[in-house]
Order: sequence, then C-alpha cells, then structure tokens
Amino acid sequence: MTALLGDPHLRYPLAALNIDAVRHNLAEMDHYLRSRSVQIAPHAKTTMLQEVLTLQTQLAMTWGLTVANAAQGRLAEKAGAQRILVANQLIECDDIAWAARAARAGRTVISLVDTPEGVRWLDTALAKAGDRTASPRHPVLLEVGYRGGRGGTRTQQDVDSVADVVTGSRHLALHGVSGYEGLLGGSGDPADVERVDAYLRRVVQAAIRLVDRGTVAGPELILSAGGSAFFDRVIGVCQDPLTAIGGLLLLRSGCYAVHDHGIYARTIPKSRSAGGPDLRPAATVWARVQSRPDAGCAIAAVGRRHLPHDAGLPTPLQIRYRGGVPGPLTAAASTVALSDQHLHMDVPADSDLAVGDVLPLGISHPCGLFDRWRLVTIIDDQGRLIGAGRPGF
Repeated sequence: MTALLGDPHLRYPLAALNIDAVRHNLAEMDHYLRSRSVQIAPHAKTTMLQEVLTLQTQLAMTWGLTVANAAQGRLAEKAGAQRILVANQLIECDDIAWAARAARAGRTVISLVDTPEGVRWLDTALAKAGDRTASPRHPVLLEVGYRGGRGGTRTQQDVDSVADVVTGSRHLALHGVSGYEGLLGGSGDPADVERVDAYLRRVVQAAIRLVDRGTVAGPELILSAGGSAFFDRVIGVCQDPLTAIGGLLLLRSGCYAVHDHGIYARTIPKSRSAGGPDLRPAATVWARVQSRPDAGCAIAAVGRRHLPHDAGLPTPLQIRYRGGVPGPLTAAASTVALSDQHLHMDVPADSDLAVGDVLPLGISHPCGLFDRWRLVTIIDDQGRLIGAGRPGF
C-alpha cells in the first residue's frame, strides 16, 4: 500500500516536493514564454534536484540552465544542458578549469564580468587552464548593477571600461549584458515595480551602448535578467528595444518551478494583477506537534535547520493530521518564531491541536529549502510518496 503524507508511521520532519505541481508550473511558464517568444535558462540553485532540472531542460523555451558555480554546472551537465550560464564572475580556479573543460567538450558556458580586475583574473586563469589553441574564446556577459547591489558595474563609465578590457583580452569575448532586478522589489507594490523598471532601462541602455561601440563579439547580443518575481517587467521593459537591435532576451528565473506560500505568492505577476502564469506551491515541510506548554502555544519539532526564514516565517497550512486523518486547523494559528529545532506557534487557547498531530507547513523562498535536506520526499497531487531526490549541493 502506498504511503501518504500525514501517515503517523512516517518519520518527521520531512521535506516534500509535489512533482505534479512542478510539472504544472513548468508547463505554465513555458506557455507564457512561448507566447512572448522569450527563452529561459532556469537557475539550478533553487532545487539542485536532477529530477527537476531534467524536466526543465526538455521544455520548448529552455535555452539551457543557469548555475552559480562549477559544482552546480556539473549537475547541469548531468541533467543534459548543452548551454550553461554561470550567473557570477568566475574566480575560483576549479570553476574556471571546469568552464574550459566543458567548452572543449562542446558545451557553451557563459559567465559574468563586472570589473577590469575580474576580467584580467579570468583571462589569466583561462590561459593556465589547459590548451587554449583548440578552445574558442570564453563568452562573457557584462553585469550591470546598482549602488548597494550584489555585483555589477555602477556607472556607464564602468560599463565602457570593462567592455574595453574584455575586447583587449586574449581569451574572452563579450556576448552581451546581464542584470538582476529581484532585490529591488520586496513587496511587489507600484513603487517596487517602478524601481525595477528604472533599473532595467539602465541594463537596456548598456546593451545598446555596447552595440553602438561595436564591442559585442557574439552572433547576437544576449541580455539576461529575471528573478522569479518580476520576469514580466524584464519582458515588458527589455524585449522591444532588444528586438530592435537583433538581441536575445534570456530569463534565468528559478523559483517559479517550485513557487511558495510566501514572498513569491505575494510578488509574482499574477499576484500584482499583471497576468502571467498560474503557479502552484510545490514544496512543503511536514512536522509533528511536540508540545502544548501553554494554552495559546504549540511547539512543532522542526526549526531553522529545516526551514528557510530569510524571506518570512513558514505558514501553517489550514489542515492537520491526527492518526493519519486530515482535519481543519484554526485559521488563527500562526508561526511566531523559529529555534534551531523548534517552531513556535500561536494558537487559540481552545484549539484542539494535540501532541503527535502532523502539520504541513508552507515555506517562503524555496532557494533556502533544498540545501537544508539530504533527502527530499517526492509526492504526487494525492500526497502519495512516489520517490525521493537528493539535492546536489
């Protein structure tokens, strides 16, 4: 007999991924992008599950996969990606050697640059990474940032300086620009959207500037941007001017495959009444109630070691399982704090929530979930346990 989540005989806590919901989300996004003629290189770092990455590589609008480093790049190779975008400057010798080897094997590996020093470092390291006579120049995208951002050039003068150093390098070729707008909009309100749009216009301006200066070496300029909240704005701001100069718009969203009950539920296009794909939360964490020490308090045996909490606390979903039988959870139940191994909940004083009950928890920001688990339980829409995946972090 197939086990079901909520079964009291299972060992908790456990992380569960609904693969039917993942397939739904991937199909929704693929249809959305196909109708707009936009390609995507989904970011592998969200799940690092080969089961998910393989599904993503098979979709019509998938250009390749995005990764953060060589370790993730190797998993992308196993998932069948022939084109890999490293959304970072390559600094570690191992990462650079991997990129050179993958290129010699026929894969396209593109990385980012944002300073003249970073360009020179990469160019020198590539010269030491093996026989360059049989290797094409390593393609790079110039990252356009903003003050206080995580990386990227800050001014137009910086853009020109970095482009000039790439042009004068021995082993690099400038193929376009990159940006990341996600940190500019935490709530998705109109002020957030305007900040995102203003930044994206700067990324477009940098792309046009490179074309006008004749510094783009690839067959077509690539403009890559797009987290999982404002990909609609990337398309809305960037697509038309990029089409006018013969460029390729390449998203690299990752969290859309899993979605969530938190930050992305509040900020995706559909939540902002902007249309867009109809995404379903696919990841949950399940835990037992461990204690009812006070009338208005419940403690579950799960904590910071199991749950992401950088973008909001987990949400107790409105169901609980007693003896494997689902029943309602009062709508007033809420998470108020996390300890290393404990989740603290406020509940009404008369709540019948009891020690041993099993609670499903919705998470916020799936990028912080999968690296916490050595094994993720894979389920279907009926809650049946159909497999397990090992995140490749």
